[in-house]
Amino acid sequence: MEIATWLRAAWSRSGQPAGLGFQRLWTVLTSPAVTLGPRVRIRKGASFRATDGGSIRIAAECEISRDVLLVAQAARIDLGANTFVGPWTIISAKDGVHIGRECLIAERVTIRDQDHDIHGDTAVPIARSGFNTAQIQIGDGAWIGAGAVVLRGVRIGSGAVIAANAVVIRDVADLEIVGGVPAVRIGTRDRSS
Repeated sequence: MEIATWLRAAWSRSGQPAGLGFQRLWTVLTSPAVTLGPRVRIRKGASFRATDGGSIRIAAECEISRDVLLVAQAARIDLGANTFVGPWTIISAKDGVHIGRECLIAERVTIRDQDHDIHGDTAVPIARSGFNTAQIQIGDGAWIGAGAVVLRGVRIGSGAVIAANAVVIRDVADLEIVGGVPAVRIGTRDRSS
């Protein structure tokens, strides 16, 4: 079979309309554990790694900017419809990361549901100490500012705002605005409170 025919057949099996770019086609062909909804835009340099039974699901009309890295190791990463992921963002899951619809994730954000076990046997180097994991949930319409870090076990409510460079180690309520290291409440979007 000639290459053009093979590519057209592979593209039609993906269920996606033609003309959405090489990055998308490459992802569909080389990453069977990655599921892309209709009209997902993937920019140059974006990378997806699903290992050890992990999976990545990106719903309709999401945009994945350049040089984004999504890693799902024996876990699942879900991005809801119309979500934007900014350049140089890293989302890494060993337990699960679930991001709602219409979220804005700015550039250089890090979302990690794991960290090294620093309270184990002190005779064992941290690099071999294993991991502590807990799922991350980000509600619909949340905005995570540039350079923010979201750590394991955090739930960010719908419509919440995470200020630039904040480090989120605790849950954030719906419509709450947090900032700082570690992030604390600095306001709310709810004008009635």
